[in-house]
Amino acid sequence: MTYLPLSYLLGSRAKVDIIRILVNRQNYTGRKIAVLSSTNPNSNKKALDFLIETGLVLREQVGNAYHYNLNDKHFLFEPITTLFKEEEKTINKIMKCGAAFIEEYAPKTLAGFVSYLRSNVVLTVLAHSFPVKDFADYVYEKTGFRVLVKVIDTISLDEKSVLDYAEKVYFWNNYKSIVKMLDSRNIVKTFFNF
Repeated sequence: MTYLPLSYLLGSRAKVDIIRILVNRQNYTGRKIAVLSSTNPNSNKKALDFLIETGLVLREQVGNAYHYNLNDKHFLFEPITTLFKEEEKTINKIMKCGAAFIEEYAPKTLAGFVSYLRSNVVLTVLAHSFPVKDFADYVYEKTGFRVLVKVIDTISLDEKSVLDYAEKVYFWNNYKSIVKMLDSRNIVKTFFNF
């Protein structure tokens, strides 16, 4: 058995993303992992190859596609799954708190999602005129976690502004989510009574 320091095993965002994805569901294709991951496909490929080499991730060919899952026989399987499930509980607590704030203080908020930026949890909301500081303070008061709050203003939302904003601040998969919402511009206008 080879010793694997955690800094080596989890030493990149791609590796962490892949393990996070596989912990939540034990079998994904490489293509699906690429869609769900916040890193580029080249980084994903390198990370998957590394994780397979360590034995933590298994690869199986099914038809034309490779399917990946965590190796439940690996000596780090239990600690890794426990770690990522605890992280998920924390994020769920933050999201529930955020949803409670929005319901009470900002009911016309269109959507929100959670992402990570370096060492921060980022709560992003699609809204017009949103109380950012109050929201961050509320989440901290209720959960003990400081979060970054980003607002994408629904009035000026278009594909170009979203692309510029997403490239500077967010991972690329959040950009895809926002662009899909742009197709519903009429719903947004109706929602905000334009």
